[in-house]
Amino acid sequence: MTLAKAIAVGMGFGVIVGATPALAGQHLYVYSVVHPLYGEIGTLTDTIDSSTDVMRIDSHLRIAVDLVGVVIYQHESDTTEIMRNGRLVSLQTVTEKDGQHLEVHGEAQGDQFVVNAAAGSFTGPATTVPCDPWVLKHTGEGTAVYPSTGRIANVHVSGGAYETISVNGALVSARHFAVMGENREDVWFDSRGIPVMFRSVEDGTPIDFVLQEAGAGRGAAVVASSQHSIPAQSGNASK
Repeated sequence: MTLAKAIAVGMGFGVIVGATPALAGQHLYVYSVVHPLYGEIGTLTDTIDSSTDVMRIDSHLRIAVDLVGVVIYQHESDTTEIMRNGRLVSLQTVTEKDGQHLEVHGEAQGDQFVVNAAAGSFTGPATTVPCDPWVLKHTGEGTAVYPSTGRIANVHVSGGAYETISVNGALVSARHFAVMGENREDVWFDSRGIPVMFRSVEDGTPIDFVLQEAGAGRGAAVVASSQHSIPAQSGNASK
């Protein structure tokens, strides 16, 4: 599996699983992006702005893989998702990836959700949701659109049992859900319904997104801080 594919899948995964936290107003969440070989390679910043009827999610992914002072991979992506009364009404993504400019534009049209993207045009039912941990609702079958590519796929969500995981060196009790779509994805929610970690796994390689900061508006509090150097040699630093 290529690094680009793993990051793209992890960036847009999560579907119809858990419980979106009932947090009105604007909240900021910062995740570190961790690769088992290259270590910490960037950040994902999510801003959740919610009211009674509307939820807007702005995501900013910044990735740079540096080996011995040489950048071998770079990926920047900005996504905006707007949900109204539980329905996805707009999805916009702009990506700069190793010199490539990619866009995804999706909107609700009648009883369909229609996407135009570099990868093609796709159509799903009105119940299509973005592959995003913040809009997970229940286990079972559903239809999801991947913000990174615009592709629409059927997904199956299972799990929900509590388990203890290590997040930034601390043990956390979290509900674990598995999402099977274009590949396998996993998400762990804390007791507030906030995803403290999510993971994309393909061909045995996990890309982890680990919560580092959380708070209202711009006043995010540090959940746990850690700095990782990018190793020049190979290795298997799986969690």
